[in-house]
Amino acid sequence: MEIRQTVVAMFAVAVLSSSAVALAQPAPIDKAYESSKSAELESVKLQLATSSSPTALAELNEAESALRHLRETKAPDQRRKIAAELESALIRLRLEANNTSLKR
Repeated sequence: MEIRQTVVAMFAVAVLSSSAVALAQPAPIDKAYESSKSAELESVKLQLATSSSPTALAELNEAESALRHLRETKAPDQRRKIAAELESALIRLRLEANNTSLKR
């Protein structure tokens, strides 16, 4: 059990550090960004297709909601804020998906 927790913790650190660097980059939050995050979300959905974790479902709903708000929002400052929320939701969703797959 300790090995699984260590692996999950190491993965979390790797994901968080890489996304912190990505968020620090002044990349435009445009249609291409929306498309890449949508594809990332679909990828995690496939990974979660066989699990029924309530936590994963809540994280999935939050990520989908953030992506929907990002698509609806036009103001650049608001889009950057929503993009950060989307990144956080996707990170938590990936962590939950990996944690769920480790339990199998």
